[in-house]
Amino acid sequence: MVATGVLLDAFTRVNESLHRTLTDLTAAELIGEPHPPIGWLAWRISRVMDSNASRLSGREQLWIGDGWAARFGMPPGPGDFGRGASHTREQVRAFRASAELLLAYHDAAYDRMKTYLEGLTEEDLARQLDEPRYQPLPTVAVRLVSVLENAMTNQGQISYLKAYHRLGGWFPREAKDPGSVRYTP
Repeated sequence: MVATGVLLDAFTRVNESLHRTLTDLTAAELIGEPHPPIGWLAWRISRVMDSNASRLSGREQLWIGDGWAARFGMPPGPGDFGRGASHTREQVRAFRASAELLLAYHDAAYDRMKTYLEGLTEEDLARQLDEPRYQPLPTVAVRLVSVLENAMTNQGQISYLKAYHRLGGWFPREAKDPGSVRYTP
């Protein structure tokens, strides 16, 4: 189906881009100002993806069921995925995780999303979600686009911050490897 193929391609691009941008980062770059820093933004991409793919597929979040919260040294709160109202500046500043840990969690969340997308039908995409706080009620397709928009926004912020730390701003042509600071299709 075309719609799930497009969604899968887009989530795959986020996955590949995150791997390109995080792999060679230092610990200082992962936590450096401005905040939220690169590491927290990468964590948030994966948490939002895990939370939504798990809920939509009727499965327990990887964050809880597979022990990722413990590996990050955080409580296993199912609703804790970095919404603006849930993390204080102090929590964001205290966040620490290696690029390896961030990518491992992201790969697990991406695999869950990929498996979920591969099994969707047009009827599944059109199913309305029981979320009366939103009007009109969102569909599965609308939710997936929202998750994708979040991932792409956060990945763009990560690319910008990497260039900011290494080049003093968004000047990818000045990098030894321009593809290392931005997504290049």
